[in-house]
Amino acid sequence: MTHRIPARTGWFPEPSACPEGGAEIVDRWEALLAKAPRLRPWLLQMLNGRRQLLQEGVVSAATMQIERTLWLELSRWLEDFEALPQFAVSAIATTLQDAEPAARRAEPEARPQPREWAESPERAVGDLETLLSDPAFALAFHCVEVRLRPELACAWQEAPALARVPECDWFGLLRASAKAEPILTAGVAVSLVLRVLSADWARIPAEARKAALRLFRAGAADLRAHAALQRLCAALPSAWALSPVDAPQFVAAARRARVGLQSACKLCGRIVAATRGPRRGGLSSLQVGGEEPAGPDELAELAQTARKYAEMGGFRRLLSIL
Repeated sequence: MTHRIPARTGWFPEPSACPEGGAEIVDRWEALLAKAPRLRPWLLQMLNGRRQLLQEGVVSAATMQIERTLWLELSRWLEDFEALPQFAVSAIATTLQDAEPAARRAEPEARPQPREWAESPERAVGDLETLLSDPAFALAFHCVEVRLRPELACAWQEAPALARVPECDWFGLLRASAKAEPILTAGVAVSLVLRVLSADWARIPAEARKAALRLFRAGAADLRAHAALQRLCAALPSAWALSPVDAPQFVAAARRARVGLQSACKLCGRIVAATRGPRRGGLSSLQVGGEEPAGPDELAELAQTARKYAEMGGFRRLLSIL
């Protein structure tokens, strides 16, 4: 049985402005938030931001119209989130919740991964295919493919010893080091794709992951501390087989990987800015801020990736609105 629409609580717009079926909207949102409670702060921020934008230059007599518009927005966002796989909704919520002051955050890689994430290679493949059925994450995957992976390939060519560090571990390090954001941005979408691509990273013992992250973040001063560097390399994942001699090349490759990640996030934002049709799924919730629309060469590059991964439905939906 549906409950009546509550009085304004900060989560929902003015009840009296709700269209027919509003109680069902509330029930469905509450069901979604029960499964992914960390979406609640995002929802509040989105509602307040939309209300502020709608109020600019609007007289008070139009307040009810603003509230009706917010109800329509709530309905649209709800449909978009319900269309996503549950593991993606939970992951988005976790990623958004991670955006809190660094001083209050534990090392992110030391925490257990949510159980809804891949626990086997087969599950990882299924999760990736499901995620990439949404255009926002197909786009993020493309940006990883054409901006981040080439940087890693160049690093391996310049320092062959680094090829012993699996690609999924590089992705795990990048995701653990990425700046957390409180809204669903291009960077968050790319980070979520990296999270699926780095499923094996979570299987490395926590102490080895901590050591890897410290070396990934190391600077010139850290490389000069020979005794500490020796201990750090000894604590790295054994499969990497990296010695202190390899550490400068690893640190240089880490810088290159971060540049590639930043480039991927910027490209993602530019392509979102170039969309002309109605955005659906995760793409409708993706926030962009002042990016210049992608140019013809960048859109042609996206079309090439879409042809390469023609089985991914998210690319077809993405190309249809460009």
